[in-house]
Amino acid sequence: MKRFSICIIIFLTLSSFISPVKQQKIVYLENIRYYAYPDYTRVVIDLSSPLKIKEKILPDQNKTRLYFDLKNCKLSSEYPCEKTREIIIDSGNLKKIRTGKRGNYTRRIVFEFDHIGKYDKFYLISPFRIVFDIFQDRKKEKPIYNTSITPPKNLKDNYSIARQLGLGVHRIVIDPGHGGKDPGAINRKFKIYEKNLTLDIAKKLKKIIKQHSIYEVILTREDDRYISLEERTAIANSKKADLFISIHLNSAPRKSARGVETFYLSFASDPWAIRVAAQENATSTKTIGELKSILEQIVKNTKISESKILCNCIQKNIVTQLRNKYRKINNLGVKKAPFYVLVGARMPAVLAEVSFLSNSQEAKRLKTSSYRYTIANGIYYGIISYIKSLGKK
Repeated sequence: MKRFSICIIIFLTLSSFISPVKQQKIVYLENIRYYAYPDYTRVVIDLSSPLKIKEKILPDQNKTRLYFDLKNCKLSSEYPCEKTREIIIDSGNLKKIRTGKRGNYTRRIVFEFDHIGKYDKFYLISPFRIVFDIFQDRKKEKPIYNTSITPPKNLKDNYSIARQLGLGVHRIVIDPGHGGKDPGAINRKFKIYEKNLTLDIAKKLKKIIKQHSIYEVILTREDDRYISLEERTAIANSKKADLFISIHLNSAPRKSARGVETFYLSFASDPWAIRVAAQENATSTKTIGELKSILEQIVKNTKISESKILCNCIQKNIVTQLRNKYRKINNLGVKKAPFYVLVGARMPAVLAEVSFLSNSQEAKRLKTSSYRYTIANGIYYGIISYIKSLGKK
C-alpha cells in the first residue's frame, strides 16, 4: 500500500510538469481614462498585469476605426459600469471608445475617429498602463516658432535639432511633485510634507520667472491635489511646453545623506539612481529594470541630449545659489534614471531632488521660506543658463 501511494504521488508530480496546456493568468481591465485638450488627447488603459498589444486599423473605407485585443482579459469588479460599452470623448479626431467581448477571455477595444491621424503608444508599469497620445492633424496646427531663425554661430555637428534650428523657449511647465492623497516624503519630527514644500517652491519659481522675464509659466497643480504621473506630462504636451521641470525632495535610510541632484530620463546609471527612481515611482527596483523596453519606444536622442544640458544648468545653479548662503551643500551631480513622470514628455524634461527631507539640518532649512526661495532662485538661474546655451539672450 505504501509503495502504491508513492507511485501515485510520483505520477501526479510528473503530470504537473508534462501537462500540454498551461493555464494563463487572467488580466483585469480596471479602467479607461482620458485627458482631453484642444489639440491633444491622452488615453490611459489601466490593467492589473502587463499585457502587450498590437493595434490594427479596421478595413473600412474611411479608415476611422483602430482596434486591439486584450487577451486573457476580463473586466475588473471595480471597472466603472458606465464605461462597459462605450466612452464618449469627442476630442480632436477621437470621437469615442467602444469595448466588447471576443469569446470568454478576450476584450476588444475600438477607438472611433472621424479620421485616424498621428498617435503614439507606450507602456507604464506598477500599476501597468497602456498610454495612447492622439494628436490632431498637423495640417491644422499653427506653428509656434519661426524655424528660419539663424542657428548659433558655434554650431557643431552634434548639436540637436533644436539648436540647429535656433529654437528658443517660450513656455515653461513646472511640476510640483506629489500632492493630494500622495504626500511624498515626510519628516515627522518637523511635521513637513514633500507635497507642500514642492508646491511652495514651484509657486516661488513661477513668481521669480514672471518678475524677471517674458516667459509663460504653467504649474501642473496650483493647490494640494492629486495628479497622476501620466497626466503631468499630458499637461505639458497639451500646452506645447518648451521645458518641463519636476520638483521633488529626497529621502534616504542614511540620515546623513544630504545635497542636491538632478535627473534626466534614461536608463539608470547607478544603484542610487535606481533607488531614487523607485521611490518616486512608488515601485521596486526589479520593476524599474523592466522599463528598458518601454523607454526604447519613446526616448529620442535629441530630447535626451537637451535634457542633459538642462540638467547640468539647473544642478549647477541650485548648488551655487545655496552655497552662497548656506554651509555643507553637497553637489550630488547630474544622473539619469527612468522616472515615470518624465515619460511621454515631448520637450526637454528633468526632475530635481533639491534637498533631503530625511536629513535633520536640510529639513530644518526647508521649513524656512528663505531656503525654499533660494532653491527656486537656483532653478530660475538654471533655466536662464540653459536658454543662453541655445544662443538666446
